[in-house]
Amino acid sequence: MRERLSRWTRRLRRQHWAALLGLSLAAYFGYHAVNGSRGLFAWQQVTTDLEASRQELEALRAARAALEGRVTRLRPDSLDPDLIDELARKELSLVEPLDVIILLDRDDRPR
Repeated sequence: MRERLSRWTRRLRRQHWAALLGLSLAAYFGYHAVNGSRGLFAWQQVTTDLEASRQELEALRAARAALEGRVTRLRPDSLDPDLIDELARKELSLVEPLDVIILLDRDDRPR
């Protein structure tokens, strides 16, 4: 009887170790599935970063399209006289004789 009880307790201990090992492995992999470098939280952060990068890309594409439009208007085969006049006035500080010039203090300049 004693031997039979001894075998039963050994078998029970093995079963407990197997259950404890299985539970430990499940907890380990479950934790890393949520908090790991490729877990749910990391996936959410990558998704947020991706959306921000897409918005930045769209803004850069719009800015590039605007610059390409200005460059196109400056090409010799399609000169825009208004743009040339605007650039000459701005970059070379050119004025017409009938232009009214208003000087602003540094504090009053639009930003």
